[in-house]
Amino acid sequence: MKKLAIIFLLFTLLSPAFGQTGEQTFDLSAGAMFPLKDLSDSNLADSSSGASAVGYHIQVSYSYQFSDFFGVGVDVEFNDAKYSMSKVADYYRQLLDDAQHEISSPLGWSIGGIYFRYYIQIPLSSSIFTEVSPLIGGMGTYSPEYTINSTSFIPPGPNPTYTYYRQRGKAFSFAYGLEAKFILKTNHHGVFLSVRALRSKPTFDNISGVGYDGKPYLQKITMDIMYLTASAGYSYYF
Repeated sequence: MKKLAIIFLLFTLLSPAFGQTGEQTFDLSAGAMFPLKDLSDSNLADSSSGASAVGYHIQVSYSYQFSDFFGVGVDVEFNDAKYSMSKVADYYRQLLDDAQHEISSPLGWSIGGIYFRYYIQIPLSSSIFTEVSPLIGGMGTYSPEYTINSTSFIPPGPNPTYTYYRQRGKAFSFAYGLEAKFILKTNHHGVFLSVRALRSKPTFDNISGVGYDGKPYLQKITMDIMYLTASAGYSYYF
């Protein structure tokens, strides 16, 4: 394993010596974002649970290729996903309580980032390539705003309604990941399919709201966020 790592490092350092240099690429892509870990978790008893639905992903990228095999680049991405009404409803259905729950969320998860990468590109033919890129950078995360109204249905009524409210929070954190691409290139134009995995552990210092007891609260919450994106895109080479 150690020998393979040394060979890979030497290939990465020496690859600029092979092939043409200076090709630049502008990419635009869009697709789906799939939440994992705390971002996907629907256990509302845990304050770090995100209960995120599947969202959408858009990205703009720039790359500079030093050789036929090696290059560097920067990605700017944005992801948006709703607070999942179905996950929250499923959570409450599993509880043996005597209440009906109404859930609303005007603002969901918004996650953006800037990532630097180097990539190894492997030609499969004169116009088809695969590419692998480690990613490292900064992530900005906005948590959802939501309200849960709970009303007991045990007669006789009318019964009071208790409201839990959470304000939107924000956090900035270090993030890292990996991207794999399948590219079809013709002259100055290309199309590609991309799969990415990103992970970060943001800390929200001021999560505020009102609890079921009617009293305001202020929390500090650290989450282990991970998500996958699957996208299709267009490339322009110059």
